Amino acid sequence: MTSPERRAAAILRAQHFVVIGTADADGPWTAAAQYRLLPRGLYVESDVSSRHARAIAASGVASGVVFDSSAAPADADGVQLEFAAREVDAEASAIRDILAARLPRDAGDDDPAAVLAVPAKRLYVLEVTRAFVFDRDAWRSRGTDARLEVDVAAVWALLAG
Repeated sequence: MTSPERRAAAILRAQHFVVIGTADADGPWTAAAQYRLLPRGLYVESDVSSRHARAIAASGVASGVVFDSSAAPADADGVQLEFAAREVDAEASAIRDILAARLPRDAGDDDPAAVLAVPAKRLYVLEVTRAFVFDRDAWRSRGTDARLEVDVAAVWALLAG
């Protein structure tokens, strides 16, 4: 049987979109975003005026889920994440540092020009503080939604390897 950490790493490696959860004075909000992997989390690109970007700026936290929406119900799996979240300064050196830190799956051009070309575009670093996978045994045996906490350091070691 595959360990929960290996499952989490496989999901994060295979998928490319995270549903980000934030909250503000108007209540909770979710938004899907394409992500790229970093050594202890991920980053997304967004407009500074988006609701989730404003909530991150105000609170410094977010949550998220990454899952395969094409899986059959009996094969459902996903990673639920808690984040310490922050906006990256809109300066070439700060952006270049984030781009250069990407894990092998997302390695590529480190030129910040594409981000800087859109004045309101920013990178948001979502550092994972806790992570969970679906408890598939609970789902299959009892039909209940449950989760198992995973060792975040072990998951990211697998992703970096």
